[in-house]
Amino acid sequence: MRGVLWLMGLGLVVTLSGAQTSGRAPRSTAPQDDGRIPLSQAVQELAQKFKAQIVLDPTLEARVSLPKATTLEQALDELAAQVPSSTWRKVYTNKLLGVEPKPEQILSAVRALMSIELGGVIMVNPRSATLHSFVANYPAPSDLESTLEQMQPPFNAKPVYVIFNPRPPQPVVQLRGTRLDQFAQLQRQMLELMSRMTPEERRRALEASFQMWMNADPAIRNQMIFEGMRLSLEYWFTLPPEQQREMIEMGRKFFEQYFGGGGSY
Repeated sequence: MRGVLWLMGLGLVVTLSGAQTSGRAPRSTAPQDDGRIPLSQAVQELAQKFKAQIVLDPTLEARVSLPKATTLEQALDELAAQVPSSTWRKVYTNKLLGVEPKPEQILSAVRALMSIELGGVIMVNPRSATLHSFVANYPAPSDLESTLEQMQPPFNAKPVYVIFNPRPPQPVVQLRGTRLDQFAQLQRQMLELMSRMTPEERRRALEASFQMWMNADPAIRNQMIFEGMRLSLEYWFTLPPEQQREMIEMGRKFFEQYFGGGGSY
């Protein structure tokens, strides 16, 4: 698979670099005006429209179409469908807190609850005779909101809606080991970051990477090209004939899709 990526990447670099040197302007990385708006703006408009408190995970960044649903929960479903790394929950907070909890406190609590793998647990502090309890996947009664303020302790009946990433970004790990080890760590971080991007964000990131590649030191860039060719060829000759044919067919479909095709080769 690595050999396939090198071959496709090299072909793409050669094709695009030829177009660039022939006088074609590089493609703009500015977002297209397609009617979509930032996710944060969409959340603000929904909060005003439905008069609800909505907490948005600050790690979620995307451009979305404003939902046209007639209920808030349907609108949140539409938003989550447009941002693959997101989900949402309806949250009720304890009235005994005395003050309104901060959005970051609510988000932190939701993430903590989502990370608990046990179906239920009670933690007791014998010194203060207090406890923390957690029960997962308990069936919600149909009259839940009407009974919240009568509970002991009581809860606010008005919910907070939280849109969040159930897999929050991991902190950047300090690079360690040899330069080869550090290079491998950077690659893993890059792939993890790209997996959390929307398709548009990945496109813009790859375009920016291409521009950086074209502006790199020519000596380093040429060495990487030739090393990539050498590794690809070495890998190619280790494959059985049927797998070589599959790769050729995959390459043919790839270039037909992105550069047109159907003629003679």
